[in-house]
Amino acid sequence: MFKFIHAADIHLDSSLSKLEKYEGAPVDTIRSAARRAFENLVDLAIREKVAFLLIAGDLYDGNWKDYNSGLFLVTQITRLHQAGISTYIISGNHDAENKISFNLPLQKNPDGTAVMLSHSQAETVRMEKYSVALHGRGFQDAVVSENVALDYPAAVAGWFNIGMLHTSLEGASGDHARYAPCTVSDLQSRGYQYWALGHIHTRRNWHRDGDPPVVFPGNIQGRHIRETGAKGCQLVSVDDQQQVTMQFVPLDVFRWHALEIDLTDAADGEEVESRTQDALRELAAEHDLPLGVRITLQGDCPAHREMASDPLAWTNRIRSLGVTVDASRIWVERVRIKTSSPVLRDAIPSDGPIADLVAYIAELRTDETALKELGSCFSDLQAKLPADITSGDDGLDFRQPTALRDLLDQIEPLLLDRLTQKEAS
Repeated sequence: MFKFIHAADIHLDSSLSKLEKYEGAPVDTIRSAARRAFENLVDLAIREKVAFLLIAGDLYDGNWKDYNSGLFLVTQITRLHQAGISTYIISGNHDAENKISFNLPLQKNPDGTAVMLSHSQAETVRMEKYSVALHGRGFQDAVVSENVALDYPAAVAGWFNIGMLHTSLEGASGDHARYAPCTVSDLQSRGYQYWALGHIHTRRNWHRDGDPPVVFPGNIQGRHIRETGAKGCQLVSVDDQQQVTMQFVPLDVFRWHALEIDLTDAADGEEVESRTQDALRELAAEHDLPLGVRITLQGDCPAHREMASDPLAWTNRIRSLGVTVDASRIWVERVRIKTSSPVLRDAIPSDGPIADLVAYIAELRTDETALKELGSCFSDLQAKLPADITSGDDGLDFRQPTALRDLLDQIEPLLLDRLTQKEAS
């Protein structure tokens, strides 16, 4: 019996340059999070006395400004080697952008094998002590469009075979760019007992019942609000019959959370604050890590007009509640006010210009072509806006239909509120 760890998408020293614009943002905590999570990974490997550690691509986050990231890595791998633990890494698309890392000298593993697997073709590393055959390859270039899984070696009979691949597996890629695309069937056809994948930051086992695991462990540390929830690695145990047991182990030191608060029937601002504070207290009780929280206020409520009249003031009022609940652990990253007035819909006439506007917005939300045409109308403005407004997770990008839908969600209640008030006067 032996154990190993499967991790991926470390993104050491990932750039988070926009954090400074957020008042009260825990900049140092977030910037150091990837390193601290990686230290947790090494600590876990040593504590569990694993046979080896696998990192399935994107150890780095593009090209370095200096060698500090590399020196940190060498220090951590040395800790593993001193504990008798081998490390095996394949390069991902972000690693391929880093030409310095290709020339970084890494000490060989305790058994004499290399830490980095080939960038150009799939190779097999044999670990005689455990009868393990590790098959894998990394990226030589940042873009790999072919299905490299089909070129992986055949399984070694009688051994425990592991495949390592950085890939946008069919059905798993979502918003991720497509690299080394393949299917679950392509992987299963190799006859391996475990597939250690990387590139997709969401944890998932893609195996079919009765088939060997095909696993994305996700990244070990969330970097922004689109990477919510616990992040970590897979601790894998293999028994003498080559049966696999997997355990997810959280490693993150800062956690992102999307919090939706139902304000249905909230009478006034005081009730809005009370419900929000209760939700934040409950969230803090559920987690023992520092949290970056995006709050969405939603529901039909009389308090809507008060919030809609000054959304910036309300954003700051909600942010201050996070400080009140636990200033050391809760940072409200963004507040989205998506409430509506219960009176508003009743005040909309069944026909006429306002009814036509409501129908048009509803139609626009579902028409991809119309949204793209709408976005093109703002192309000149998009080009003139500064990068700190247009880039990043919350950047304003008129070219993206999802961003335009979000703007429509914000604008519609404001328009209807103003128009119905004017019509009533």
